[in-house]
Order: sequence, then structure tokens, then C-alpha cells
Amino acid sequence: MSSSNPAAYQTDAPRGLGLWAAVIVSYVVSPLAFPPLVYGLVLAHVGASWADVAWGAGIGLVFLSVVPLVYVGGMRLQGRIKSLEIRNRSKRTEPFLVALGASGAALATVLGIDIAGRRLLAALVACHVLNTTLLFLITTRWKISVHCASVAGAVSTLVFVQGHVPGRMLVAAGPAVLIGGVGLTGLVLWARVRSGAHTVGQAVAGTGMGLVAPYLELLALSGAIGA
Repeated sequence: MSSSNPAAYQTDAPRGLGLWAAVIVSYVVSPLAFPPLVYGLVLAHVGASWADVAWGAGIGLVFLSVVPLVYVGGMRLQGRIKSLEIRNRSKRTEPFLVALGASGAALATVLGIDIAGRRLLAALVACHVLNTTLLFLITTRWKISVHCASVAGAVSTLVFVQGHVPGRMLVAAGPAVLIGGVGLTGLVLWARVRSGAHTVGQAVAGTGMGLVAPYLELLALSGAIGA
């Protein structure tokens, strides 16, 4: 698999410490890191047992993180892509289809188990399926930033749950969720532009979609999830 060495990229981005930092941020704050983290936090917020939290985070980890990563890693090992970020838009179709299949399997798994917060978790996975589909459709025409959409979507989801779903953990966190989320979103937006992965417009579009779409989707589903 590729390293985070900026020299491995074909980019017009200026070299230097900023490029190193941007590439490292892009790898550390990966779209694949958010599903298990968000699912675990949300279930903890509604008072689920640690076993149920582990179930939710585990479903996000296996289906929405590990499965796509293994597939993309296989593409890299076969030499079909130059880096795990898949900067060539035309190479993203297969990974998106794999991610959609894995998301559908995750939703089926959630609906088949009995844990606290199951309806809320099912709504989160359904939103993941919908937004992955939207990103895929956009990507067939234009290179929107998946990184920016993912981090902004995680922030939007946590803010919705904090404000609309009865619970304790995220409420106790107070404004830290919003402030930390905005800071991380801004950092990723900078990193994607600085590394030459996206234009400002592509990064801003991804951020905007991530902030708006999950919130509106969860608002529409609020009756079903008891929010």
C-alpha cells in the first residue's frame, strides 16, 4: 500500500512541510474512520450498554470501514491505483459499489439484531447508504471531496443527535461537539486543497453536502427514531 510520502503523488501542490501535514491529515482523518466512531458515540449517548455500543461500533467498523479498505488495498497492491485516496475519479466506481453493497449488508444486520437504539442506528446506516449513493452519482460527473463530506457529515450527525435525541453524553459535551467538529472540518478542507487532491470548490461542495444532507435526512426520519 502507498505511504503518506508526498513524493508519491503526482500533484502540482507546492512541496514543503505544509504538503506533508496535509497528506498526513488526509490519511489520519479518513472517511473510513467515522462510521464506528459516530455509531458508538450515538449509542452511548442514548444509554445503550457497552455491549450494545460495541455491536454498533463493530458493525460500522466491519462493513463500512474494513470491507472498503480491504478492497481498495487490493486495488493498490494490484497496481490499479496509485494511492489509497484514489485521486483518479474514474477509478472510484468499483470502490463505491463495494461500499454500497457493504452498507446494505450493515443495514440488514442492524435490522436483524436487538440492541438499544436500534431504530436510531438503522436510520444512521440508511443515511450512510443514501449519502454514499449521492456521492457516487456526483462522482460520475464531478470530483467532489469524499473526505470533506465524511467529516462534515459526522459533525452534522452528532449535532442532530445532540439537539434532537434524548440522551446524556453528547448533551454533557455541550458546545465542544460543535467547536471541535468545525475545527476538524476546516482542517480537512484545508488538507484536501493543500495536498492538491481537490480544488477549493470541490472541497467546499463536499463540506456543504456533509453538513446539510445528514441533518435533513435525520430530521425527516425523526418520527421513526423517536427524536
